[in-house]
Amino acid sequence: MLSRRSFLVSVTAATAAAALAACGDADPAPAGNAAPAGGDGFPRDVDHELGTTEVQAAPQRVVCATDGGELCSLLALGVTPVGFGQRNDPLRPWVRDLAAGVDTYPLDAETDFERLAVWQPDLLLVQEGFATEDTYPDYTALAPTIATSFIDWRANLRQVGDAVGRPEEAAALEQQKDDAVAALAAALPAGARGLRVNAMATFGDGTVYVLNADSPAGKIAEALGLAPLPPADTAGEAVNLVSTELLSVVDGDLLLRLHFGADDDGTDQLATTGVYQALGVVQAGAVVDLTEDESQQLYFDSVLTVEPNAELLSRLATDTAG
Repeated sequence: MLSRRSFLVSVTAATAAAALAACGDADPAPAGNAAPAGGDGFPRDVDHELGTTEVQAAPQRVVCATDGGELCSLLALGVTPVGFGQRNDPLRPWVRDLAAGVDTYPLDAETDFERLAVWQPDLLLVQEGFATEDTYPDYTALAPTIATSFIDWRANLRQVGDAVGRPEEAAALEQQKDDAVAALAAALPAGARGLRVNAMATFGDGTVYVLNADSPAGKIAEALGLAPLPPADTAGEAVNLVSTELLSVVDGDLLLRLHFGADDDGTDQLATTGVYQALGVVQAGAVVDLTEDESQQLYFDSVLTVEPNAELLSRLATDTAG
């Protein structure tokens, strides 16, 4: 069965730094550079993906285990972490400026707990997948830990907002994003509404993944009034593993081909197959190759990718409708 972690590792392997920083080379613990996260409502219990955590006081040294959704939520709320594990080098456009100057270590597939300890956190934020039932105790041994949602930017934002004492700011930010998407939906030409837009990624081993209705692309497509993406095969998963014999699931009005790194990209190989060439969307020439940043953006759900994803899909749907 496909798991979000296995797909995450596949994507990360093509884009992350080659190795973790060695503990012996780590800098001394930096002076706190995290903005005070709020002072009211503590202690407080925060519900998250792996349980409930008590945060006893307003955190001053917040650390993010990755550069994913938890970092995006924290920065969007105006809180600067002491440091974070960096998978993408350079950082993706939506987070690059906000994270400028923050301490990092190169994160491969596994968390460097010794490096996190150097930052002396009083709160750890880590997305589910990096934090599992097995590894969660390793995080909590360092500091109170919030395991944030990987597949739902709203839940992620709310969890981070609760943890740092900014739930009202999180709610306002969520409404702001909804309003922005609604405005794009209202401006979508009539001919673009209901278009069948699908997105797929192919890796060098021949595996094909299709973004489903629970993915960021799927949720944005629904909000814009486009046709729904394929339903999720497994609850809580953003992608479906599809055999080439069932590739017709991506047929429609527009096909987006995602690319996560040239070293592990099987798109050209798949394009030579008869089942791919027989797709109506392919024969119509309605196939668009996305950049690596756009591909990452459509897959990784975060508060900072909501508007870029809506703008991307609305533009492509408008272009397709003519």
